Amino acid sequence: MQPPLSSSQLHTAGPFMNALGSMVYNSSVTQAPESVCVRMNAFPCEPNVLADLILSPREREHWRSMRGVEKRRREWLLGRYVAKEAVRPLLEKNLDLHLSPEEIEIMPDPYGRPLVKYCGSGPDPMVCAGPPGRASSLSIAHSHGTAVALAVLDPETRVGIDLESLSHRREDFEAIAFSPDERSLLAALPGNLHQEWALRMWCAKEAVGKALGRGLSAGLLAFHITRVETAKGLIEVEPRDGALEPCPQLRGKSLNVYTARESNFVFAATIYQQGAVRMRPSRQEILNYLLQKMGELTQDWDYPDPVRPGSRLFTELGFESLDAVVLCTAIQEHYQTPMPFAELLAEIGQQQRDLSIDELTDFVNTHLGGPPGADATRRVQ
Repeated sequence: MQPPLSSSQLHTAGPFMNALGSMVYNSSVTQAPESVCVRMNAFPCEPNVLADLILSPREREHWRSMRGVEKRRREWLLGRYVAKEAVRPLLEKNLDLHLSPEEIEIMPDPYGRPLVKYCGSGPDPMVCAGPPGRASSLSIAHSHGTAVALAVLDPETRVGIDLESLSHRREDFEAIAFSPDERSLLAALPGNLHQEWALRMWCAKEAVGKALGRGLSAGLLAFHITRVETAKGLIEVEPRDGALEPCPQLRGKSLNVYTARESNFVFAATIYQQGAVRMRPSRQEILNYLLQKMGELTQDWDYPDPVRPGSRLFTELGFESLDAVVLCTAIQEHYQTPMPFAELLAEIGQQQRDLSIDELTDFVNTHLGGPPGADATRRVQ
């Protein structure tokens, strides 16, 4: 069941949404992927009712366990609703997959980037798994009672969106948020545009941070604004220093971010297609994923100790050969990259040795970060 919406509550069009495809796309590929952007300004029903209607069991458990300011819980819930409303039409049109909101699960990765899983499409309706086909790339933002989401059904594409309220702008944030060069760009604008474009520039940094998968964890100045074009609403952002860790191919390049103002809100969004060069996760991200996956695989096993990096698959965790094959398949599907797991498992069998999660992390890290054309059977000892 889905809560009713009025046209004043749910927005999938408008100047900002319509401009996304032509203004924000960053790629040498000529055809931009189809995107859906959804904004919502109010709850369609009581939050507790909405949570029961749209959240998966794991999402519902997370929402009920959230502590702190009630405003954050409400914005999180509204953000999940617009996100699912952005993903669903993409699934229906492109994959002929008709899912209710509670059958779409959105949980964060270690850096907070929302990851989409689909529930109810496999043999166990309570298990949420990866997509049966192309993955959804998703970004969510919320501010002062409004939530917005941008989704693309393309595993090679990353999206980022952000919004902020002009009526709740903090004073004197520019000295912290912007470099001297960026403040000079602001100073060159007409005085009546200064406040609005300072917020647009902030949102542009946030949008690029989300698109690259790690938010602003590399630091505000690692996202350097190189150009502002007020007539088109365009801002160019160049990732630098720590922001380049997951995407070294962007060194010296800027991403286009489209910004707009609607009422008292400023929006910014970018769509970046990685193309042949994939975003490379850090070793810690790979380790976090493997620990999470191991925890899922062994949660019903008779293994009393927590899974740790040094845990060995066969002698400690009780893996059988089929379990190892299932794990390796899941890793390849998650990173959408073929790896020589067959050779690795054959080598382990021949040498009659075990494999720790740390060693497996090194193996995956090597084969995700190797240069094009590298030997596909190269292994980490």
